[in-house]
Amino acid sequence: MEPPNKIEQPKLLLVEGADAHYFFIWACQAFGVNDVQVLDFGGISDLTAYLKTLPLLDGYEQVTAVAIARDAENDPLSAVSSVQQSLRRASLPIPNESFEFTGSSPQVAFMILPGFGTGAGPSQVLLQGTLEDLCLEILKDKSNLECVDSYIECLQSKGPGIKRLHKTKLHSCLAGKDDFVGLKIGEASKAGAWDWNHNRLDKFKAIITTM
Repeated sequence: MEPPNKIEQPKLLLVEGADAHYFFIWACQAFGVNDVQVLDFGGISDLTAYLKTLPLLDGYEQVTAVAIARDAENDPLSAVSSVQQSLRRASLPIPNESFEFTGSSPQVAFMILPGFGTGAGPSQVLLQGTLEDLCLEILKDKSNLECVDSYIECLQSKGPGIKRLHKTKLHSCLAGKDDFVGLKIGEASKAGAWDWNHNRLDKFKAIITTM
């Protein structure tokens, strides 16, 4: 993904892919934040080059904070290490942990999706998964989840395993609601599919609102 032609806000939220781009645009609006520019850095392999290019853009001198959001996939610790390596190569401050800021001019944080488990304090562990897993957690209406689980169980019994279970489950849930059928994550965000006050979003909201 190519960087924008110009930095327009003092706070940058760099996210992985188009779905995350529109999800976080609507998250910022839901959180009452209007001074954050959400940018899609593309795929994980693109992050280092994207970070190195940002300081060359008009308006970068006004940037006070940079946050990065990416999926944990199957290995949260590897995701953390990957982001830290990209920050190091771009000569930016490197947080030791997810969901915390470090440095200044700019201060930097990163968020690993779908976030932490339900434990408290130092026992918290980053979960495996993706944005889709987070969206499943924060669905406003989960009344059809049991039906979707039965549907997926049936699918798996009839053929090869589902490679992208998180995507299949989320979009099956959305397809079961007239207001959200056929919508991508960004479109579902705009249409009101998520509970933006859900406690699973607390740490994401804290980063975005304190940048």
